[in-house]
Amino acid sequence: MPDLTFEDVSITYRTSGRNDRGEVPAVSDVSLSLPSGGTLGIAGESGSGKSTLVMSVLRLLPRSARIEGRILIGDTDVQSLSFGQLRALRWAEASIVFQGAMHSLNPVQTVGNQILEALQLHVTDKWKTDKARAARLRELMAAVDLPVRKADSYPHELSGGQKQRVMIAMALACEPDIIIADEPTTALDVIVQKQILDMISRLVAERGISLLMISHDLSVLATACERIAVMRDGRVVELGDAQQICTRPEHPYTRQLAEAFPTIGDPQSRLNPVTRRERSQDPDAAANAMTEEVLLRARGVSVTYRSGGSTMRAVKSVDLDIHRGEILALVGQSGSGKSTLARTLIGLQSADEGSVVQFRGADLPRAGKALRAFRGEVQMVLQDPAAALNPKLSVYESVAEGLRVQRYRGDERERVAQSLTDAELTPPEKYFGAIPQELSGGQRQRAVIAGALAVGPQVLLADEPVASLDASVRGEILALLLSLRERLGLSALVITHDLGLAWNIADTVAVMVDGEIVEHGPTEQVLLDPQHPYTRKLLAAAPTIERATA
Repeated sequence: MPDLTFEDVSITYRTSGRNDRGEVPAVSDVSLSLPSGGTLGIAGESGSGKSTLVMSVLRLLPRSARIEGRILIGDTDVQSLSFGQLRALRWAEASIVFQGAMHSLNPVQTVGNQILEALQLHVTDKWKTDKARAARLRELMAAVDLPVRKADSYPHELSGGQKQRVMIAMALACEPDIIIADEPTTALDVIVQKQILDMISRLVAERGISLLMISHDLSVLATACERIAVMRDGRVVELGDAQQICTRPEHPYTRQLAEAFPTIGDPQSRLNPVTRRERSQDPDAAANAMTEEVLLRARGVSVTYRSGGSTMRAVKSVDLDIHRGEILALVGQSGSGKSTLARTLIGLQSADEGSVVQFRGADLPRAGKALRAFRGEVQMVLQDPAAALNPKLSVYESVAEGLRVQRYRGDERERVAQSLTDAELTPPEKYFGAIPQELSGGQRQRAVIAGALAVGPQVLLADEPVASLDASVRGEILALLLSLRERLGLSALVITHDLGLAWNIADTVAVMVDGEIVEHGPTEQVLLDPQHPYTRKLLAAAPTIERATA
């Protein structure tokens, strides 16, 4: 099996048109090696150059990219290969698991046909015939722990974890020597994430495959990789044994990455997300913000979906209270009913007969002015800020949209500016004309939050607000939610599969599985002394970094 070697690799992008900035360096003087059968993780935030570096292995970069230095697979310089030689190398010698499985899979082909395509393009004696390829497909489905019948499914019929398993099966199809995994567990819940990481580790060990994995989460890389390289601004700032990098980092940036994801039980991170700015209040003040007044109440809430002659209960007899000043974390796996419950609490989803949802003691209005007024009091922050913002609208128009729906009678410009300021996008005038593509991930999430704040709500329902954000940006957004509670008295229901998030900002935690809340109580009680087996399962699945003690 060949080694993978980067020798003094530098990569620059040529820019042109309205945003012409000349040549922009993305990777600078990187030298790394992945020995045959070894595992190497590359950590860093968006813009650090890690994806550009690994995409260069299979020459998947755009034509605007210029590469200097050498990228070797064995003794072969990848840049010297003809298109035919490169095509033979892809999938057969080195393959890649892309980050967004839903965007990487063809929506109009079954996943089985997509796996077979690689076998048809790279024919060997092992799978020359349709019968042999069908047998290989069955082997691959078994290797990634998927039932063979799932091969006949289309991508939209599979869960996030199942789609990621299909991507891994495709990468393994032609028995490559090197697997490149680009954020393979981003946005997956902790149990599915653990399953994927365990499966990758098992396949690497059993088949002697070399693994190059990138992530912004050091704890994820430590689970699967022997060594970790940390990249920042296109350069490797630290390289070493995974355990040493995670527990005894030497570079300040590595320490920042390690501390961004809190250890559950660590008193230093309780109600205190890692942020570049000083908190305006201490954690004790934040802990006393919750009052006894109930703003949003659910009693016996059930939601049943009907399709044809079949039914499926997504939410089952849920009781839940959200108090003034409370941040409640609703925790559970994908498909547990969390988002359905949130949509029901805001009136976007109809509940079953007999369900009761009340705001300030009155039943949830169903239509007309009363419903519009209620939605001014309770706002939702959607999971994906890029999808939540209209790409054709400026930040000003996006924030002002809710005001216009609510027929706001005050000074619209002043209100938009104040909302952006509350969301810590300052000075607000700087962002008025910006469109979403011109903002970072954290700025887009702040713009979504500003749109929710514009109408003056009392409660925010935030659906996975930091799932796809970098480590440092994650801390900034969580600190913003705590700041909004302290400054504006807001309450929040935060939907998440991240238990560290709950430890960082939540007063209370409700654990949901199969449509039911199985455990609910103060954060310290639920996370440090869990009573339900499912809560213990979630905690056991969460990747952690064991901090070094002084």
